[in-house]
Amino acid sequence: MTTDKIRVPVLLGPTAAGKTDLALTLASDLDMEIVSCDSRQIYRRMDVGTAKPSADQRRLVRHWMIDIVDPDAEFSCFQFSRDAAMIIRRRAEAGKRMLICGGSGLYFKSLCNGLGPEVGAYPEIREKYREQARRLGNQSVFDELARIDPPAAAGSHPSNIKRNIRALEVYRATGLTLSELKKQARPPVDIEFFIMVCVMPRQALYQRINRRVDIMVKNGLREEFSRLREKGYDGSSPGMQCVGYRELFAVENNEIDFAGAIEKIKQNTRNYAKRQITWFRHQVKGGDVDMQRRPLEDVKKRIKGFYKIL
Repeated sequence: MTTDKIRVPVLLGPTAAGKTDLALTLASDLDMEIVSCDSRQIYRRMDVGTAKPSADQRRLVRHWMIDIVDPDAEFSCFQFSRDAAMIIRRRAEAGKRMLICGGSGLYFKSLCNGLGPEVGAYPEIREKYREQARRLGNQSVFDELARIDPPAAAGSHPSNIKRNIRALEVYRATGLTLSELKKQARPPVDIEFFIMVCVMPRQALYQRINRRVDIMVKNGLREEFSRLREKGYDGSSPGMQCVGYRELFAVENNEIDFAGAIEKIKQNTRNYAKRQITWFRHQVKGGDVDMQRRPLEDVKKRIKGFYKIL
């Protein structure tokens, strides 16, 4: 006896490419719910700087994997893949179709490729590498990772300090590299993913990023940062290490003015988008969605074909 797989369309792409609006329209038109695949939108009270869907949008379409941890909590790819797979299966049992939308490639890859062995947290090892980064810089941590686990380093960057420290933490705790452990992972046999990647010319994307940061400022990014600081979240809080928040600590410390910090946020976001584009090009096999050519009807047609909807 065979059982049909759970079919799940996936909309990936760089930040500010227009995924959220497209996903909302698709989900509304095709009666789907959305699983967010965004490593920043998991944090509560971080709304403006992460460009979360608004309260009205989330009332229109049910969203999952948003606002699930506080900004000072660690959250891993393992946790995402475990929780997202559980949600997809439970909602399928309830007769609901799901659409994955986001730009966190490693989150999706961990879900698509399956779970390897779970490795717990080792705060003493983690703190050792945080101290190393403070003393010697992020590059020193990245260089050590490149010596120990070249494949993991190849998929990372010196600025991804949280990810790099985690990879070293796993190795020091288990004696096995993260790459070796990932080889033990198995894709979920009951879920079939249909991957689409949003694309647009680089300069057009950069213009959208700059405009979006300006909108964040108008919508109260600085005030949101201040509220988070008042609640005690600081530079060591994982959420506050995200682009759009970490740059504002320099304003707080009188190292740069607010206008300079905003330009830094734009630059860092553009750099992040560039890395996302490269990662999706090499790590994900999916059809392109041209975001400058009215993609709605095209993508809707593809999804209907995937679902076998006439």
